[in-house]
Amino acid sequence: MRRLLDWIDDRTAYRQLLGAALGDTVPGGARLRYVFGWVLLYLFVQQAVLGVLLAFYYSPSASDAWASTAFLNDQITGGWFIRGLHYHGTSLMIVVTVLHLLQVVLAGAYRKPREFNWWTGLALAGLIFAFGFTGYPLPWDQNAYWSTQVRGGIIASAPGGGLVRGLMQGGDELGNLTLTRYYALHVFVLPFLFSLLTAIHVYLRRKHGPAAPASLSDEELEAKAQPFWPHQLFLAVLAMAVCGAVLLGMTISTHGSELYAPADPGGNFAARPEWYFVALYQLLKYFEGPMQVIGTVLIPGAVAAFLVALPFIDRGKDRRIRSRMPALLMVAGLMSGAVALSAMAVIDDGNNEELQAALEEAAKNSEKARALAMEGVPPEGGTAVWKNDPEYQVRALYKEHCATCHTLDGRGGDEAPSFDGYGTREWLATLIRDPRDPQIYGGTKHDTMEPTSAEDLPDDQLAAIVEYTYGLMGESAVDVDQALFDRGKELYDDTLECSSCHEIEGESSGPALKGRGSVPWLERVIADSSAPDLFIDTAEMPKFEGKLTPEEIEQLARLIDRQRVLAEARASADGDAEAGTEEAE
Repeated sequence: MRRLLDWIDDRTAYRQLLGAALGDTVPGGARLRYVFGWVLLYLFVQQAVLGVLLAFYYSPSASDAWASTAFLNDQITGGWFIRGLHYHGTSLMIVVTVLHLLQVVLAGAYRKPREFNWWTGLALAGLIFAFGFTGYPLPWDQNAYWSTQVRGGIIASAPGGGLVRGLMQGGDELGNLTLTRYYALHVFVLPFLFSLLTAIHVYLRRKHGPAAPASLSDEELEAKAQPFWPHQLFLAVLAMAVCGAVLLGMTISTHGSELYAPADPGGNFAARPEWYFVALYQLLKYFEGPMQVIGTVLIPGAVAAFLVALPFIDRGKDRRIRSRMPALLMVAGLMSGAVALSAMAVIDDGNNEELQAALEEAAKNSEKARALAMEGVPPEGGTAVWKNDPEYQVRALYKEHCATCHTLDGRGGDEAPSFDGYGTREWLATLIRDPRDPQIYGGTKHDTMEPTSAEDLPDDQLAAIVEYTYGLMGESAVDVDQALFDRGKELYDDTLECSSCHEIEGESSGPALKGRGSVPWLERVIADSSAPDLFIDTAEMPKFEGKLTPEEIEQLARLIDRQRVLAEARASADGDAEAGTEEAE
């Protein structure tokens, strides 16, 4: 073995290189305060390796980015783990960077002759934030898309920002060029700059050595000095191991990184920045309109200028903390402000019920989209994954054939009855009271049925008739009150004149009521609403029999019926909540 190592050394001089790298002496002895740079180097190398592994699967295009990320995350063994390590690794790099900068500030290691060490360190910190900024859009999910949209707006609000935004996103709109440019910056440009600056930073650090504790005299520093190997290296490796364990715990506890539904430019999303940009996000809330430049440029620019000028601002006579208290207090003020702004943003979002509901809905959509992606994403990519969803297909069918006249989920035409709550007890009550209501037949020519006032039909009788009519739906009817149903039947047969227009079964001048509102009944209406027991000559809806398959007609009928079921569930929940409130009172 010895001969082999000698042979390698003879050709590579590796012992000389190791001696140069590990042979330093640490004045004052090995200390934990010196490990941060080594931990950052370890994290950067790990991020680079993980990035290469991710690149084997990632496709930087608007059509393929989400699909390739979902495939890696959910179908490649350990894919979620690799992506999670890379995602949380960025956060950990930022935490360690801030700790390193604070350690440098406390030690006064930015002072003469280490100004360039400090400036290259600040530049490296800026690049680490840039890694997070450029990596965030790459999954091209809803959060990535809308966050990038918001960031672009913020950049454009700064002087000359429109040009910068256009260059970064490749035009006025987000798309393929946006992803390829962010990807190129994230994978090629930033790693090159980071490696170059790291080399310069390490060179300067070796030239000037570590900033030894200012509290020790030269004699004490020399007396306590220890070789870098093995003392300081042991602490550095230990710190790397602890950092790796923390990263492992973060990744496993969160099961990697979140992935929302694919980016949908036609949709909406309550986007929030990553935690390391939350302070700036909160700051911008206080500067609107023409004042926004204060939050986007002036304050961040002033902070950056202060940090760059810190070696000259600090006028302490030496590196002892008590000598540099004004500079340290200013840095402490900046840190406190950033923490306070971040905390305020978190608290505001936590108390925002609308936001929390939107995030909960987004999480459900994410779970559904990723489940659909397991079946394969269509070639169009992105939102095309919803085509795997039967609900999506039937809604597309509805949009094509029904949305012009009927309202669904608050959207659509008003020339025919609304399907929001169609067939529920509330809808039937409105129909009986005022069939010409805009939500019923108000947009049609169907004007043969007269409104019924409370004088002609008291509310208790109306409730009975509604229950009877509703109960005739059959198996689809929910929680029918039998006593109320029987009373309604009595009124229908003996007291009121409903049967003069509406038979229970068979031909009549108005729709027969047997099964009315059920799925089979809806299928018949969609197929041919002019049937003798339906709307006959008052029918205005085109016949879809022959235009749509029986399966498509059934799907549309079930979609409409689901709106009734959902409306009934909401009404029941509201009733239970009301009853609970009354009971509590």
